[in-house]
Amino acid sequence: MQGYNRYYSGLGYGARQTGGKEGLKIISGVYWDRGEREANQDSLMLQQVMTGRGRVVLAAVSDGIGGLPEGETASGYITEKLIENYYHQMLSLVCRRKGKRAIERSLMRCFYEINDGLKRYGNGKELKLGATISLLFVWKRNYVLFHLGDSRIYLCGRKGARCLTEDHSDKGRGLTRCMGSFPFQEPQICFGRMQRGKGFLLCTDGFYRTVEEELGGILVPEEIGTEIQIERRLKELGLAALKRGEKDNMSAIYLAVAKGGAA
Repeated sequence: MQGYNRYYSGLGYGARQTGGKEGLKIISGVYWDRGEREANQDSLMLQQVMTGRGRVVLAAVSDGIGGLPEGETASGYITEKLIENYYHQMLSLVCRRKGKRAIERSLMRCFYEINDGLKRYGNGKELKLGATISLLFVWKRNYVLFHLGDSRIYLCGRKGARCLTEDHSDKGRGLTRCMGSFPFQEPQICFGRMQRGKGFLLCTDGFYRTVEEELGGILVPEEIGTEIQIERRLKELGLAALKRGEKDNMSAIYLAVAKGGAA
């Protein structure tokens, strides 16, 4: 389980063409910074593929648990296994016109297998390790969230940023749910529909902790038309967090339906 890369993007945030409908036009960007830490225990990944059923997107952020060893190993393993499942199962399910329950079952099986892999790794090295995971999967006009821990997913719009996920933590004293070398814990799952004028922000606690009040004013979908603008605004928020004393690793992904995006 050693040596996992911890930052992935699918073809420069573009889409790999496999023929078929254009689908939703989604623009996206990422921010990934070590902060003041010696090591970056965050992982993130963003994959987009164009299929015969339209664009299919998978985005996720994962934050290795502070105070436990090999947080970067846990978060890197989680993101890599999610990418494998995306290409080996999720795309096929969408192309075969499978519904929400098939998507949910595939992701749940993947979560079980990841947790089992981390348990076996931890038992073999006689250590405990784990990480948060906040995942967004988009196909056609549908999306589903899978979430464990205190990373977050926000829905951004004209009226501000609203957090869609629960913090699985004990008032700052530790996580109550996560993925790792522990018994499997049920993730929060939420389905919804993609809408123009709305954007999603996935981020670890180091990113949102000191700038949450500014998220809604800076990440306004109707004011963002390019991926360069997304990355500039994410960087603006990251630098603001550093100036306010944030020392933790910071990871964020933002994506939205492009202006004039096809349905």
